[in-house]
Amino acid sequence: MTWTEFNEHDIKVYSTMWCPDCRRLEHVFDNRDVSYEVIDIDKDPAAAEHLKATTNRTAIPFVEVDGGPMIRGWHTDRPGGFDEELFLEEVEQALAKA
Repeated sequence: MTWTEFNEHDIKVYSTMWCPDCRRLEHVFDNRDVSYEVIDIDKDPAAAEHLKATTNRTAIPFVEVDGGPMIRGWHTDRPGGFDEELFLEEVEQALAKA
C-alpha cells in the first residue's frame, strides 16, 4: 500500500492533545497529505469506549480505516517510535482481513 492508496480511505485517528505519539503520527500524515479526522478520546467518552471495545486497549494513537479495522499508530521498537512502511503493511493486512 502507498500513501496515495491509504488516502483513498476514510481515516480517523484516535488520540489526545497530550500524547506525543499522536502528534508524531499526525505530523507524518500531514507530511504525506493524508486527509483524516482526529477523535479526541478525552473529549469524547463514547469514542474512548469504542476504542476500548474494538481494540481491548486504551493505548493511543489508533487509526480506524473505513469504520472498520483499527491499526496502532506507534512502533516502540522502531527508531523514532514509528515505521511508515510497517504501518502501511499493517493497514493493508487489516483491510485484507476485513
